[in-house]
Amino acid sequence: MNKLIISITVTALTCAAFFVATSRAEVYQTIDKSYNLEVTPLDVTGSVDGRYTFVLAEGGKVLIFTESGEKEEIEVDPEMDRIFASATGEKIYLSSQKSKKMQEIFIDFQQSINIEDSPFLGDENGDVVIIAFSDFQ
Repeated sequence: MNKLIISITVTALTCAAFFVATSRAEVYQTIDKSYNLEVTPLDVTGSVDGRYTFVLAEGGKVLIFTESGEKEEIEVDPEMDRIFASATGEKIYLSSQKSKKMQEIFIDFQQSINIEDSPFLGDENGDVVIIAFSDFQ
């Protein structure tokens, strides 16, 4: 009985090894975007939804690219050498191995709204404040 179980086990493992060894997958690659940088990049990260790409560069700069290719730049501590983004891209986390520091930076993206030919009340050049309620717990 034991010899039968051992024989079946060896046969099953041999068959499994054969199928694993002979299965192949082809890998395809496509360059989605390419950026010409004027600074030396230290680290790169992106938001999970793909809307933002963050490049930590020498000299304490973070370059922020949108999915349409627009670029913004913010100044950060020049000692930082690593970057990680939250899932939504609203926060970036910077760290420095040398100084053993870590920073959390909230990123607020300003959006332009075209109001040309729209009716309005009040001063034409008055300030507009938009409040978004997103956490209804």
